[in-house]
Amino acid sequence: MQKQSILKEVWPNFFIVGAPKAGTTSLFEYVKEIPGIYMSPKKEPYYFCRKMIPDYHYVPPIRDKQKYLSLFSNVTNEKIVGEASVWYLSDPDSAKLIHKVSPDAHILICLRDPVERTFSHYLFLQHFLEPTLHEQLKKELKKGVDYSTPHIRINAGLYYESVKRYLELFGKDKVKVIIFEEFIRDTQGTVNEILKFLGLEETELKINSKAYNVYSRRVPRGKISQKILQRKMAKKIVRSFIPSSGRRFIENKILKKKTTNKPNMTEQDREFLINYFKEDVKKIQILLNKKLPWKNFSHL
Repeated sequence: MQKQSILKEVWPNFFIVGAPKAGTTSLFEYVKEIPGIYMSPKKEPYYFCRKMIPDYHYVPPIRDKQKYLSLFSNVTNEKIVGEASVWYLSDPDSAKLIHKVSPDAHILICLRDPVERTFSHYLFLQHFLEPTLHEQLKKELKKGVDYSTPHIRINAGLYYESVKRYLELFGKDKVKVIIFEEFIRDTQGTVNEILKFLGLEETELKINSKAYNVYSRRVPRGKISQKILQRKMAKKIVRSFIPSSGRRFIENKILKKKTTNKPNMTEQDREFLINYFKEDVKKIQILLNKKLPWKNFSHL
């Protein structure tokens, strides 16, 4: 019993905190294979995310302390114990909640051109959202975000206040900002930087850019499939009679098909998003003392 009690008090000391659609899944997959690092077997438990991922969120977060700590019950002698939850960056309370239990934690922040991030997030959730990006942006800006349903959350691309919050709480030596565009251009070099940041030796990766960086998604097979996927009542009924494995099979094999044909953003939407984010981009570049390689803001 004493051994179990000790294991239950192993808190993470490494957090990949976002932003969404900025390479966090790729980083998670790479670092979890590196000796000396133990990553939670569950990506995105969201234990420290109370506002952006409330209890009634469509993907329920872990709220029970012991259930969360059980994710790390198999830690042995790993120096770095971590997890990755992308909404920790935007959530206004996550940083202080993490700091309360793990004040010396290493924080990894992944940022991407906010225009491209927004569009990528829209494509990822497209079958849940309005038919066009323009209509979805208009809806979210007018009505705000309903956290119980999928949204692109345009303000997730406003990085300045979020990054500043982590820097002030944990200090510059404990916070590392990774730029998505640099990461996909030099994956091995970026991971080596992260290992140095964590105090670990460099490790040669098995680079799998095809798995993590190439656009691919499943889309509804037709209008009928799209309507079924969008109807909440249909989903509730299906959940009552079909186990999760069966639901995934029906959704991925029957209702959806895989495509690698990435749509283009309209110039109208691009211009709107550039104007929406440009002041924040100016501030984050000053904060990081870095000219960011974001093509939509090369004029700044």
